[in-house]
Amino acid sequence: MYTIKEICSGASKLVRSMLSKKREYRLQFNKEKNGCWYVDFPHWPFSHDNLAMVSGADKMLELLSDGDLLVKVSVIPTNKQQQHEGYIELRQTEHSLLGGSTYQVMYEQFVNRFKRDTLWICPVTLFVLGRYPKYIYVKKLVYDMPPSSKPDSQPVSEPDLYVNHGDRYLIQ
Repeated sequence: MYTIKEICSGASKLVRSMLSKKREYRLQFNKEKNGCWYVDFPHWPFSHDNLAMVSGADKMLELLSDGDLLVKVSVIPTNKQQQHEGYIELRQTEHSLLGGSTYQVMYEQFVNRFKRDTLWICPVTLFVLGRYPKYIYVKKLVYDMPPSSKPDSQPVSEPDLYVNHGDRYLIQ
């Protein structure tokens, strides 16, 4: 059960995201000790489990991660089909306000590796993008990752660039 304070906080975040639609979003995803991928949403007022990537979104992150525990992506949401070089196109096939949105993945490597061509995103998307766009374009961002983000490496402290938040690293 959620408190009134948590519900109000969540509602204000939703309104802000719906009113401030950006052309591009930069999102970070972390693979935690339990083996699941989560979107990095530091001030999420509800259960952390709501931020889990499932139903194909986890598979997309697995593909983009190249075995790393952290993935940063550029996301361009739009209601019209566009050309974005180097981006993976997701085409909306169905959606409902509280039921999330399903997208067809227009990326042959994804289809071949996972034997599926769709992924589902949950209603947390409304807090991040402010809507379920008809098209989403996704591209992995390349950045220097701390050596400890590699699955079999020893922890290395790099306080100037990264903050260790338990199971995940946040780029400052």
